[in-house]
Amino acid sequence: MVIRLERNESKAQKMSESKQMLFAKNLICMYINSNENADYQGLIYHQYADDPIAFEGMTDFLVKAEALFDEWDFPQRGLAQRYFKKSNRSEIGYKKKKLEDKLPIEIIQEKVGVRNVQNKKGELGTFMIEVVFRQDATWQGHMIHQEANEKVDFVSALELIKFIDGALSGDRKVSG
Repeated sequence: MVIRLERNESKAQKMSESKQMLFAKNLICMYINSNENADYQGLIYHQYADDPIAFEGMTDFLVKAEALFDEWDFPQRGLAQRYFKKSNRSEIGYKKKKLEDKLPIEIIQEKVGVRNVQNKKGELGTFMIEVVFRQDATWQGHMIHQEANEKVDFVSALELIKFIDGALSGDRKVSG
């Protein structure tokens, strides 16, 4: 599903559509700076660090973004690694949580604060990505292609990559 963010819409309409995404806890901003060997290179910015994370291809992007989501524990994995040995349940990740326990991303947010990462631009393209769910061993979420001013919903990491490639190749719009 593609939503074109029209420039002549009222500010209230624009904000209501994309405000939730642009201020999401797990918003990552992908800046594509080059295309070598039919693969994109660039930087990942997120609101909890000043320094970007460089990636050398889309596979590297997926691995590094997945590591960020694991570090933040948000969005949480739909599938967890299984262990088949006898041991104490607390040793394999089954820890009792209290209602007042916070997610790691909330602790990071309180500790380091939040930075604005939406004011930069990639040389080839800029994408704001919010992964809402990590289910069925892939991602589901939303993406805004800043240069085209379009919002797209994706149901897999592969579909996200196809949308990004379509937007940067110029052959077609971001839509699926």
